[in-house]
Amino acid sequence: MKYSKYYLLTLVLMLSFACKDKSTGYKPNVGGKAGEMLVVMDDKIKKSPGGEELQSLLRETYLGLPQAEPHFKMSVAPHRSFTNFMKTIRNVVYVNIASDVKEESVKYYKDRWARPQAVVGITAKDTAGLKKLVDEHQMKILSFFNKAERDRYIASYKKFPSDELVKGVDSTFNVRLSVPASLSNNKSTASFIWMNEAAEWGFQGMFVYEFPYIGEGTFSKEYLLNKRDSILHKNVPGPSEGSFMTTEHQFPVIYKQATINGNDVVEIRGLWKVQNDLMGGPFILQAHHDKKNNRVVITDGFVYSPEKPDKRDKVRQMEALMYTLKFQ
Repeated sequence: MKYSKYYLLTLVLMLSFACKDKSTGYKPNVGGKAGEMLVVMDDKIKKSPGGEELQSLLRETYLGLPQAEPHFKMSVAPHRSFTNFMKTIRNVVYVNIASDVKEESVKYYKDRWARPQAVVGITAKDTAGLKKLVDEHQMKILSFFNKAERDRYIASYKKFPSDELVKGVDSTFNVRLSVPASLSNNKSTASFIWMNEAAEWGFQGMFVYEFPYIGEGTFSKEYLLNKRDSILHKNVPGPSEGSFMTTEHQFPVIYKQATINGNDVVEIRGLWKVQNDLMGGPFILQAHHDKKNNRVVITDGFVYSPEKPDKRDKVRQMEALMYTLKFQ
């Protein structure tokens, strides 16, 4: 009788936890590494023009890197292999092709099977319909997954901040920046902050600086790069005498305008180098227009990883940090 009571008590506890999980909508944490992508589609779909178009989209080159890297490290699995374990992968594209489909569509889901997860469901009547949907939605699909990767980094930064650097950036520039604890203070002046993270593979970091807004020309590519070179020449010496960080002007830069956190922003991607030395790598810069104070605040992230080609995720980390900037 004693064992029967124990069994009944255990059963009741198990049922109560099961009900609790169901009521709270419990979902496991996502698995895999940053930038990983799973596409669920059968082999015959994979080899069709529509399937190849989708794979080509997700393997599109990530801009602004010294070596070509795709937006995502992609793998493809048929529906029969899509197990519960695979449902926890952070980025998933689920392709459903059926002749009886009433409405072809591309749908976007957050946290469908795990958290924080990004899922795109593509439903089409045939492979021609799949190709058409991918062509029509390609920019939105890429933006959705890139934003998901960025948001994961931002959530981590806010959870584990560097109190010293958050306060330092605030007191120097009167802006809020969710600097993670992985970065340390390398240099601080009245108008320039250099934060850095060193590792076995190299280092990554960010500069924060400002200058007055003098009109529309302030946000031209030429003006921003000239300012960048001037400020880095003064503040970022290289490892050898007479060396300093600057922009690699022999490599094309990518320039675009955007609105981030309600502010006008110009983003520039390209390569940096150390003048009179052999160091270099990718950088991403955002120029944030502070209209209230008639100034431009620059967040300038850089990566140095000479032995490893995978610099994409390191640049994404710096980009995510820039997206947290808010004027006080």
